[in-house]
Amino acid sequence: MTTELKLPEDVTMLDMGSPTFAEDFARAIGIQPGEKLEMMAPQFERADGLNVPLLVDFNDWENLHKKDEATLIAFGFGVWDETEKGKHWLFPKEWYDFIPDGYPITSISGEQEYFKRGETDDDYRFGCLSFGFIKEQA
Repeated sequence: MTTELKLPEDVTMLDMGSPTFAEDFARAIGIQPGEKLEMMAPQFERADGLNVPLLVDFNDWENLHKKDEATLIAFGFGVWDETEKGKHWLFPKEWYDFIPDGYPITSISGEQEYFKRGETDDDYRFGCLSFGFIKEQA
């Protein structure tokens, strides 16, 4: 069974980028004030608008975990989690083809493994791959 969405007359298309999306959507599906609706949608691309540098000649892989936070952010890394052990930084998706085979990585599920191009999952959210490294607390 499919239900046809009837948009408000003044709305030609629902666009999640619109500043009035929530109100337009609520009117379109008939939510009344005070009613609760939860939605979940994946965000694949970066929300920060950063143009991630492609460091083709980057040769400092063994010291990557020692870089300061400002540098990691400028490189396009994102923080997945922070615990008493440290911060879990995720690689920017643009770096997938440059990560050396055999490089130790930590997945978002906490599993440690070694990167293998073409086999290691290249899925990403918010512009970051689903793996990176733990930068231990100083």
